[in-house]
Amino acid sequence: MGNITFSGLATGLDTDSIVTKLMAVERAPENILNSKKTKLQNQLAEYNKLTPLLKSLGSLMAGMNTPATFIAKTASVADATIASVTVSSAAQIGSHTLNVISLARSQTLVSDSSTQTGYASATDQNFGTGTITIRDTTGGGADVPVTIDATNNSLQGIAAAINASGANVTASIINDGSSAPYRLAISGKDTNTYALTAALTGGTYDNPIFNEKMAASQAVFQLDGVDMTRTTNTVSDAITGLSLTLLKKSVSETTIAIGNDTAAITAKINSFVSSYNSVMELIKQDTAYDSSTKKAGLLFGDSTVNSVKAMLRSVLTTEVAGLSGNFKALSQIGINSDKTDHYDTITLDSTVLNKALSDDFNGVVALFTQNSETNGLEMNQYGIAEQFKRQVDTLTHYYSGYSETGANNNGIVSTRIKGLNDTIANITKQVDDFEVRMTSLEASMRARYAAMEQLVSNLTARGNQLLAALGVDTSSTSSS
Repeated sequence: MGNITFSGLATGLDTDSIVTKLMAVERAPENILNSKKTKLQNQLAEYNKLTPLLKSLGSLMAGMNTPATFIAKTASVADATIASVTVSSAAQIGSHTLNVISLARSQTLVSDSSTQTGYASATDQNFGTGTITIRDTTGGGADVPVTIDATNNSLQGIAAAINASGANVTASIINDGSSAPYRLAISGKDTNTYALTAALTGGTYDNPIFNEKMAASQAVFQLDGVDMTRTTNTVSDAITGLSLTLLKKSVSETTIAIGNDTAAITAKINSFVSSYNSVMELIKQDTAYDSSTKKAGLLFGDSTVNSVKAMLRSVLTTEVAGLSGNFKALSQIGINSDKTDHYDTITLDSTVLNKALSDDFNGVVALFTQNSETNGLEMNQYGIAEQFKRQVDTLTHYYSGYSETGANNNGIVSTRIKGLNDTIANITKQVDDFEVRMTSLEASMRARYAAMEQLVSNLTARGNQLLAALGVDTSSTSSS
């Protein structure tokens, strides 16, 4: 049970109130520390919002800092029933003619028995046990043995064992609708020729015999008048950056068209504008000052966040050195600081960008991707995307401390976050230590006031006893 105090019973003083007010005075420094800690925690929260926005911008720019990642191409087939096409940035714009003479086809083998065409059941375990050997008679290589035992000696079990063997064939069960309808169908996964030999003993059925029902054949086609063959209907090495899937034989040749995908590039540039603005809008909010309310943002006057703003802004206005195209700065392709927003955010004029892509597509590409895969250059020698990527890394690189020589690659923002965390931890310890002292001081105060109350109570009692001995009526004097 806790101690019960009766404040001022002897003295008439409200000692609880006195102690509380004295402790409030004593705790003034602690309150200042807590207030400072709260402010730092709020600043830290804003930096923890800013960091992922910066990293998102850096990641976005890292995904469009080379021609391969920035350029997008379109490709189409005039007769889409003959072939389909996918394209990468490596493809050159232009057109090609395609004539499909025949499609690639895999070999098909179907099992028969010596007494009947098929089998009455797909699941009865009526076959013997032993081995079925699969041989690639075209490509060579080691034979693949398939073990058939008492657990899988049904038609269904044999098909599963073949599929699990790793052989370059696929086994399935077909039903031809006859009185003994079930048979194994074996199809190659390529255009090679395969042979299957069964050596099973002890079963009701004799060994299945695998007969070729459909021969394998290669794809035969003409590309720009050149005769070509492939072992599959997917052709990815005939034209750089282009992958064709042949769908059917041509009645006449068709045309493949490859062009620049300006819509995809415009979407990437719009994503950059949006990501940049997300960073700047948070910084603007955090560094704002309202003169009418005298209220400042959480990072108002913060030198680190001002550095972030300055570093990102510098890329917007820097001309990329060494470019031979028409464009050397973002303003020339329609990206400008927004005057109505005090130049904090940026806008994109789509009309200007579309014209730039139409007039000098490669110039726009170079503006973003110049020298991105070269190290050791001055910052302005890199394309815009690489510059932003490097600036963001300078800001957010993981804090790893300092080497003995003092060298480090700690991010500016990461260092600031580390400093805030360290300061908050230090204040927390100061508050904890201070609270220990305050708890002890309050206990001491209450003990002294309790002792005073006890002393006054004792003196009052002795005085009343003395007065009573002298014949004085203490009931009338006690109140006075």
